[in-house]
Amino acid sequence: MKNLAIRAGLAVLVMAITLTWWTMHRGDSHTQSSSRIPDKVWSGGHTLEIEVESTSRATMRVSFSQHDKPAGEQQTLETYEKIAAGARSWRIDVPAHVGGYIEIGADKPSPGDKLAMKVKSNGKLVNEQTEKLDQPLQSGYAFFLQVHYDDYSNAGSEREESDAESGGTSPGEDH
Repeated sequence: MKNLAIRAGLAVLVMAITLTWWTMHRGDSHTQSSSRIPDKVWSGGHTLEIEVESTSRATMRVSFSQHDKPAGEQQTLETYEKIAAGARSWRIDVPAHVGGYIEIGADKPSPGDKLAMKVKSNGKLVNEQTEKLDQPLQSGYAFFLQVHYDDYSNAGSEREESDAESGGTSPGEDH
């Protein structure tokens, strides 16, 4: 009886390890990440321009998700750069049917810090935001500006998601 209990326990342990491994390693991933925002994404084709200004150190994040392929086959690129206080800009060559999030998040901001962001698609201004931090951040909150587009090449005529366009302070992941 003792041997049977040991075998059953080992079988459960092996199954738990196997399921954990499968969950963490789902085969070929179509997601890449980079600690640098690129000048060109995949084949390019359309111009995405981002201008930011921050009075404190910040992290700039731009994601790229391909939307013209079936789920599971879509390429995704998550990029970020740590930036010093001041102004910074990027000009990115992005293909059609690629969208994602554009976000600047202040790193350890103080009251009075400001964030500003302008986004242009093919030369047309499609988003402009400015936010000032009026009081110290509560624990668990972040100070950021963010916008989302399903297709960066069509951002000028695409209606932005209202909840993604808001900036300011928000509970969640500290950036």
